[in-house]
Amino acid sequence: MNEKINRLSKSQYLKGLQCPKALWLYRHRPDLAPPITEQKQWLFDSGHEVGVIAQTYFDNGQLIDDAYYEIDKAISSTNSAVAGGHDVIFEATACSPDGAYSKIDIFQKINHTNHWDLIEVKQSTEVKNYYLDDMALQRYAFVGSGYEIRKSVLMHLNREYVRWRDLDPKNLFVLEDCTDLAISRMEGVPTNLRNLLQVVNQSNEPSIAIGRHCKSPFECDYKGYCWQHVPEYSVFNVFGGAKLDSLISINILDIADLPVELPLTDRQQIDINAHATQTIYADRDRISGFLSTLQYPLYYLDYETIFPAVPLFDNSSPYQQIPFQFSLHIQQTKGGDLRHLEFLHTELTDPRSEFVKALIDSCGTKGSVIVYNMGFESRINRELALFLPQYQSALEAINSRMVDLLIPFRSRYLYHPKMMGSASIKNVLPAFVPELNYSDLEISGGDMASRNFLKCLKDIVSEREKLKIYEDLKRYCEMDTFAEVSLIEKLYEVVLNWN
Repeated sequence: MNEKINRLSKSQYLKGLQCPKALWLYRHRPDLAPPITEQKQWLFDSGHEVGVIAQTYFDNGQLIDDAYYEIDKAISSTNSAVAGGHDVIFEATACSPDGAYSKIDIFQKINHTNHWDLIEVKQSTEVKNYYLDDMALQRYAFVGSGYEIRKSVLMHLNREYVRWRDLDPKNLFVLEDCTDLAISRMEGVPTNLRNLLQVVNQSNEPSIAIGRHCKSPFECDYKGYCWQHVPEYSVFNVFGGAKLDSLISINILDIADLPVELPLTDRQQIDINAHATQTIYADRDRISGFLSTLQYPLYYLDYETIFPAVPLFDNSSPYQQIPFQFSLHIQQTKGGDLRHLEFLHTELTDPRSEFVKALIDSCGTKGSVIVYNMGFESRINRELALFLPQYQSALEAINSRMVDLLIPFRSRYLYHPKMMGSASIKNVLPAFVPELNYSDLEISGGDMASRNFLKCLKDIVSEREKLKIYEDLKRYCEMDTFAEVSLIEKLYEVVLNWN
């Protein structure tokens, strides 16, 4: 190291609280940092959008727009804005004498006093525990800079807000007083800061065991580096909570090293035995019972949705799931031919009304509706019924016919060691139908589908790009329902071979 580090930003402080080793790697091993994924960049952009809208809540705010790395300049600009009599300052910056520096989204002066409120904007709909460390560091930095701080406030999205025409920032946000909680966390800041600065200034990489902290509150950027010694199938695939912690504490990562006396649930026993023998587990009685509930014709159904932080349409709320696409494979008889129907909204408008009409027209009135993770599609239908009450009875009828294909895999009626402890369709399908996979698709996951559709909906891509995205969306959604068809066939195959 060429130069001693004597300051930590809020983000670095929070990274260090999660894992000091992650902070050290961030400062000393930039070569290990993974590229920012499209999903992470989308979250950053969404957060920025929420922050800009939050500023419209306040009148006559002064923005401090110095570059993020120009700390001293941002502090000077903040001091100048305060001296200039500005009562609301956006992105104000302060640094404590011992090196804690932070920006605050909204720095608001209390009328006729020298006191200020710190208002932190988040794109969540509630106060999360780790926000309090965030707010504690901010308060510590500003108090240490000599400001008289009154409240620490979290400004988050209001889950109860329902948009009607233009956005209403006064109702879109909730301002929640977290002063007492922030002050209680602030007591630990000096010690934490001193310890983290000591870590980041040491020459050698800290030796810190892996654990649940590698994924909480966020998955660490350096997990791939630190977990190189972890087997592909490990205790992390089977256990959670205190039992996982106890195994890690005695350095047991490989399933083969589990103590013989360790109590296991039925599900854990199935998973571990299947891995050890590399054989498929099948409870054919329960599979047969599940299949006996199916009534033909079968309708294999899957939805894709958007869930923007800031609602785009009238009669929608923050993070409300808005369906824009479905795929439907219809099979009249067992083993019969398939008919494929689909819906994809391609206008720059609310898709829900057209979605519902197409769905009801396509799903008939009898026969099982097969979905994977029924809670999702059934909840969407219930919300659509509230939005479009004229279709309530038809949507409720579809819900009453739903059968959840997740159940036989989650409940371990059928389990393949290649599922690696997960019942996600992305794990189940390649395990049982290896010739089908999502790797060849341009869009290969629900989050990616949502992001790409939003690009079209917000009209931020060319018409040519839209056409390509629409085709990719159709291929992806069709794969989801064809996967359901293939997995039902696999369940029948298992029972047939038994008989």
